[in-house]
Amino acid sequence: MTSLSDEVAAFAREQLVTGCDLMDRRLNGLLDSKGRVAEEVHAIRKLGKSLRGGFSLFRLGKNAALEIQVIGRLLSGPRDAVSRLNTWKKLAWIGDVSAMAAIVGLLDQQTHSAARRPPPDTIAWCIERVAAARQNLLELPPDKLTDRLGLGIKKLGKQVAKRCRKLENHGEEDFHDARKALKAYLGALGFLPEETVAMDSKMTKLAELLGDENDLATLADWLEEHGFTRHFVPTLWQKLTESRKHLRQRAISDGALLVHVDGEVASSPR
Repeated sequence: MTSLSDEVAAFAREQLVTGCDLMDRRLNGLLDSKGRVAEEVHAIRKLGKSLRGGFSLFRLGKNAALEIQVIGRLLSGPRDAVSRLNTWKKLAWIGDVSAMAAIVGLLDQQTHSAARRPPPDTIAWCIERVAAARQNLLELPPDKLTDRLGLGIKKLGKQVAKRCRKLENHGEEDFHDARKALKAYLGALGFLPEETVAMDSKMTKLAELLGDENDLATLADWLEEHGFTRHFVPTLWQKLTESRKHLRQRAISDGALLVHVDGEVASSPR
């Protein structure tokens, strides 16, 4: 990591403010989405994840980042339906014809809600959350920004290293926590000047693996909740289990290459 300066801190804060402005525009765009609600909600949630990482740069994870997080949760239902359908298609299970038809039919039906705009009052409340998050950032004393930035980067890097080491435990929460830590770290780096922090491409690859594993876990929960259990569709669950196992093995292997060096995340040699 290059040495931090007041200019770097000011740049990061300005980028965050710009990101909040973009979030405002996208939320307002939902009021007149012209049939692209699902895509716009996806863009809002993706931006929100980056903003949460950015706010953590300045150690605002317990206020500003939470303001943004609640927006993603509020808009999660419709988008999750679309994600489940996409995950189902990628799984490419071929089995019981009637079970396949039942699952696809229900997934298709639930994605229709993704094309409906949230109520105006809901969008207005989300915009208030963005304003509160922006205000938290702007209220930080200018002479404290650089120190906060240094501590924030170090903490985010430690979290990635810590969570990646725990992948070897094979726990459900371990994979979930590692994915969140990586998302926060990678999102945060996007608000810094290029090459401020050296990042290995394996981090992005690992985040994608963990994202795919999480999508399968979410699909599995949905199938269980809707009665498509192992008892009724055993070959589907065999396919799910094998796919998740493969992704986890790759994630554990890639995670082991990330080591903690002086508060930073780096790649270890193969």
